[in-house]
Amino acid sequence: MPPLLAAAAATAGAAGIASAQVPAPDTTGVRVVGHVYEATNSPTGNAVQVFDRLRNGQLRPQSTVATGGLGLGVSLASQNALVRHGDLLFVVNAGDDTLSTLAITQRGLVKRDVEPTGGDRPVSVTVHGSTVYVLNQAGGTISGLRVGPDGRLSPLPQSTRELSKVDGVAAAAAQVSFTPDGRHLLVTHKGDQTIDTFAVYGRYAGRAVPGRSAGSTPYGFDFDRNGHAIVSEAGPSAVSSYAVRFGRLRTISPSVSDTQAAACWLVTTRDGRHAFTVNATSSTISSYLISPDGRLTLLDAVAGRTSAGGTDAALSPDGTTLQVRLGNGDVASYAVSHNATLTRLQDTSGTATSGTAGLATD
Repeated sequence: MPPLLAAAAATAGAAGIASAQVPAPDTTGVRVVGHVYEATNSPTGNAVQVFDRLRNGQLRPQSTVATGGLGLGVSLASQNALVRHGDLLFVVNAGDDTLSTLAITQRGLVKRDVEPTGGDRPVSVTVHGSTVYVLNQAGGTISGLRVGPDGRLSPLPQSTRELSKVDGVAAAAAQVSFTPDGRHLLVTHKGDQTIDTFAVYGRYAGRAVPGRSAGSTPYGFDFDRNGHAIVSEAGPSAVSSYAVRFGRLRTISPSVSDTQAAACWLVTTRDGRHAFTVNATSSTISSYLISPDGRLTLLDAVAGRTSAGGTDAALSPDGTTLQVRLGNGDVASYAVSHNATLTRLQDTSGTATSGTAGLATD
């Protein structure tokens, strides 16, 4: 993808966000190979902080572009609050219950649309083709939208579905994601130890089919190349894996401990052979090996350390760098070897941010 040459003007009406500025010339001789995007989650005007991702794996702050919505100002306690799909970014605005799309262009990020999510406190978003689903945490629902090639959004009529309920316990849902084939949606519940599966017919999700999580506090998740769900568990600080078939989950590896504290965010490598968990309380990153049938083996309990606690994670498209959002809003960068060994590169500061609110790369 070509580098961002200049940032788009920030959307009017988002307090505290000035027009994004043209970045300083690159005097280091290091080529820009991609970008990292971080949501600020400001309650006076949510925005996306853009970092240049350099060939040496390091980051350089570039610009800040308003989403046109409001952040929450405190942690969303979720994963995938900001996702990239092709040349579009999708960002939840939990402060005013909207979803923004921003196009990645030669001129920088350009806001395309802001639309209601159909529920209360959106914290996670997923996209498959031209279908978008948002997890509305406070309302305990998911709702669908359509997205056009230009990034314009439109509601998907009668697409809102309730999450499952267990004895009146709050779901405290953390993430919604399509399976790689688009045939199912999964939602993790931190509050009642449940993972919901929704079969998808056309654009529409069916009813929630609850499955018991193998460990407590299922949180972030990703998929291997065979479509197995790899799910972090903050309670025991562990990871479980599941097969997703016929609208239901089947446990493969139950609660493989990383021996750390509060495994919350999880990403898998592009080849589907490894997973990384970001452990919030122990300020560490753990690595796992994923077998072709989805079985998990802990590789390194402390593959990396974070300086200020981790609050989200994203891998570069080529899999060579791991970015971790830190508790103070900085972004830590790590080089990733073929066997999932991490080498710490740097911590990079940008615009002030508020809590866990999304991280993505291109």
